[in-house]
Amino acid sequence: MTIKEFKIQLALGMISYSDKKKIVNTTTSKKILTYLSGDESWLTRGRVVSNKNTPIKVLVALSKDGNSWVRSCIAMNKNTPIKVLVKLSKDKNYWVRSRIAMNKNTPIKVLVKLSKDKDRAVKRYVAENTNTPEKILIELSKDRDPRVRRSVMKLLKLKKKL
Repeated sequence: MTIKEFKIQLALGMISYSDKKKIVNTTTSKKILTYLSGDESWLTRGRVVSNKNTPIKVLVALSKDGNSWVRSCIAMNKNTPIKVLVKLSKDKNYWVRSRIAMNKNTPIKVLVKLSKDKDRAVKRYVAENTNTPEKILIELSKDRDPRVRRSVMKLLKLKKKL
């Protein structure tokens, strides 16, 4: 479907949320993804920014979205620019920060900072990131939360197998 056909069908109300959900898949054109990035539904915007074909400019623009789920989807996208990951690592929402901690492209400096986060979920995901420095893993292995310590052990076992 071309962008022109898409816009016409959308304007005529021929595209439901369910249709949008199907449209936002890995083969969707960048033009349609860009157009849908302005959708009023946060669910649609979140699906758009989860797509690996979403243009960088859309990821950057929606990193300021008012919906934390949209921002957390950006935090998980492997194409999200480092500067956006750094910015989102300071997000007030713990879910966004925890998704930054999971992203394999998150800079080590940010992982170190997130390892001291007040939220245990954020620390748990730092402990599961294969890029987290061993020194930080040692610190996290002494965390009060058993789930954080368990995540460290799980990662160390995984690294040992590799």
